[in-house]
Amino acid sequence: MAMAICLILSACTPVDNTELSKHAQEADAKIAVLQSQLDALQKSVAADKQSRDFDRMMQDLPKIAYMTPGNDGYSMVQADLGTLTVQLANVEPYANGSRVLLRFGNPLSAAINGLKLNIDWGRVTKLGPDNENQKSKEITFTETLRSGAWTSVPIVLDGVPPSDLGFVRVRNITHTGIALSLR
Repeated sequence: MAMAICLILSACTPVDNTELSKHAQEADAKIAVLQSQLDALQKSVAADKQSRDFDRMMQDLPKIAYMTPGNDGYSMVQADLGTLTVQLANVEPYANGSRVLLRFGNPLSAAINGLKLNIDWGRVTKLGPDNENQKSKEITFTETLRSGAWTSVPIVLDGVPPSDLGFVRVRNITHTGIALSLR
């Protein structure tokens, strides 16, 4: 048996290290090209995702009213029926947080019943709203938003006193019914 192994080994051609080195260099070059292509694809995918995220954010902007204390203006916000206006009219201390007065303007010719929305609030940092530590809740109003008028609604925002309240955001506005006048 040992003799058979010796015969087999002697029949093999000797290994040329320069040939192996050449193949290894070619493989390394191909791997480098593939890695470069993979990096380019990953950057492209990341850029596409960022672009889609930006597009989605821009589409959602009309559906969000962003307000800050001290700003006397109002924001327009897209609801499920149409555009409403909302204004942060007053901020005062209340228990462990703040009580704000939101004024909703209804430019529609129908009164809106059962307004439901999400409200976010919190502090503002040098970089903008502190979204990671914001507070949020869903609210359903018992008040009817009269057509062509402002309706004031007090809301308690827990956990952030007026001195720290930097923003109030209203979003995802829906309703349960409308009332039209008979003529």
